[in-house]
Amino acid sequence: MPEYYVNSVEGENKRLEQAATVVRTYMDGKVCLAPVDTERSNLKVLDSAANDGYWLSQFRTVLKDPESATLIGTDIGEDRFPDPPRPGITMQVQDINKPWPESWNNTFDFVHQTLVLFQAGAKQRDAINSLAKLVKPGGYIELMEPQYGNVGDADGLAHRQFLNMLGELWAMRGCNSDFAANIEGIIQDCGFVDVKSVLLPVGIGPRTKDPKMNNISVESTVGGGKNIIKAGKLIPGGLKCISPEDFETWPARFEEELRTHGAFFPLRVVYARKPDASSNGKQNGHN
Repeated sequence: MPEYYVNSVEGENKRLEQAATVVRTYMDGKVCLAPVDTERSNLKVLDSAANDGYWLSQFRTVLKDPESATLIGTDIGEDRFPDPPRPGITMQVQDINKPWPESWNNTFDFVHQTLVLFQAGAKQRDAINSLAKLVKPGGYIELMEPQYGNVGDADGLAHRQFLNMLGELWAMRGCNSDFAANIEGIIQDCGFVDVKSVLLPVGIGPRTKDPKMNNISVESTVGGGKNIIKAGKLIPGGLKCISPEDFETWPARFEEELRTHGAFFPLRVVYARKPDASSNGKQNGHN
């Protein structure tokens, strides 16, 4: 299938910043759910699939001693990185499917990753295992991915078509639409403790938790839809789950439906702690 195509770097940066802002309203204003001690000095934090480093810039604002922190963002290409760099943030090229620097193993207090695991296809377990190795004993990992599951009849037609097209694209990479449901078990298998799994019922348009998020939630989601259209046009014969006629009219119908009817895009957040050398036993939780 096509790789991760985007309409424009600027547009992708904007839509991901918008999405992060919307999701934060479902996290009580927090930038993460993992109980990272932001009062500590000299924290070392990695954001994998950081895009332009926006999430790290938000995380930096909650640190008591941001000047002492080492904040590293990675992504697949330099075209995503801001120039000049954001203050206090270092960006580096890294593919989640390629080996990470060995010198990074067991060095990060917090490893964060959002909305990219589908790129690992059938090797998602390997990708998560590689991330887990980067966390130092006592440190935390947090992964956030969409968990759409089955398409429901209550969803609008354009929304159902969105999920079907996304599911078809994911299937070409060896992913099923409910892959996020497996993350908790993989993290447990990595030996982490205090594993927590939370499903955020993120609403779009009139279904947002905060009415002030209506417009930007729609803009962000429509931006993601444009990426699907670009990918779909590169597939010989087109996507099988939608007719050519519906494919042509879908972008306008999707935006109108989101603005009038809205939609839900559940996000699974899994976070956990790597045990200290003296720790034993597991404490897990699921919501």
